[in-house]
Amino acid sequence: MNELSFYQRQMILKEVGESGQALLKNSKILIVGAGGLGHPVASYLAAAGIGEIFICDYDKVELSNLHRQVLFTPDDIGFFKANILAEKIKKQNPFINVNIINNKLNAENIEPYLNNIDLIVDCCDNFSTKFLLHDSAFLFKKDLVQASIYQFEGQLQVFPYKSYGTDLGCMRCLWPSIPSDDCSGSCAITGVFGATAGVLGSMQAMEVIKLICKISKVNINTTKTVNLINMEIDSIKWKKDKACVLCGTNPKITKIEKNEYYKKNIFEITELNLENHRYIDIREEDEYFLDEKPSSFEKKPFSEFEDWKDQILKTEKKEKIVFVCQKGIKSMELVYIFNDLGYKNCFSLKGGFLDA
Repeated sequence: MNELSFYQRQMILKEVGESGQALLKNSKILIVGAGGLGHPVASYLAAAGIGEIFICDYDKVELSNLHRQVLFTPDDIGFFKANILAEKIKKQNPFINVNIINNKLNAENIEPYLNNIDLIVDCCDNFSTKFLLHDSAFLFKKDLVQASIYQFEGQLQVFPYKSYGTDLGCMRCLWPSIPSDDCSGSCAITGVFGATAGVLGSMQAMEVIKLICKISKVNINTTKTVNLINMEIDSIKWKKDKACVLCGTNPKITKIEKNEYYKKNIFEITELNLENHRYIDIREEDEYFLDEKPSSFEKKPFSEFEDWKDQILKTEKKEKIVFVCQKGIKSMELVYIFNDLGYKNCFSLKGGFLDA
């Protein structure tokens, strides 16, 4: 199989040609998140010929992922997402190198992963990681292409700190502090179509290609909003804040510090205390471990929430209820829902059954 023949159709484009293809081949990118956004990003960038791709994700494939993480099949359930996605895109294009990172990125370990890459693609689904990636891109001068989705909508932003420098304005000009992860509902709570992630992920891939091949000028300090119900795409322009905590005249953030990205949650518990709490297992049937021993926890699947939520609301308010899921994410969302409904005595087991 001939490598140039593989890329023939895109090399016809005058904006690409042999020189552009060489730029793609010599590029190294980090994709953080092997979920709904990560699939189209990884697939299209692999097909385009990015020379070296790093895929970072520490989760395993679940049945509920398959409708939007379209390179996975039921046979992949229970395996690490990064491993499976890397295997799929390597088969798709044998001329590229694909690396796997099964660790969760944090303030203490992120720097070594950025040493040898040119560009970060943010395909994650929580604010703490998004800000960690953004601040790292700024401080280590890496290009960043960021997207997020919500039901039928999405947002896209490009922060070209490597290509254009860091005197442009940054995400902290808009949000000086990291929002709480519960301020917007996740896909598990609000729902999402796979096509929404597909559209935004494809847009991310195109922005990466444009940056690497230097095709057109990047829309600096611009947020693109996409509404797939009415098919409208809007551009929201914003200005650099001279008092910004990161890019301002006297920045407060000059290095990646752990405390900035780890928020203590008063609704989380870290240890099991079976005598003083009522435990409710909200996992779905396909989320149970193969060798798991039966537990005394109540079973109330997350997907049946509407059927059993009133039972909780009728419980005596002094009783402490602890929701437990696989990773501590869905359980935390339930805690906030019940908190808003007036039941203040709900908690989440931090890290879920994976860390128990």
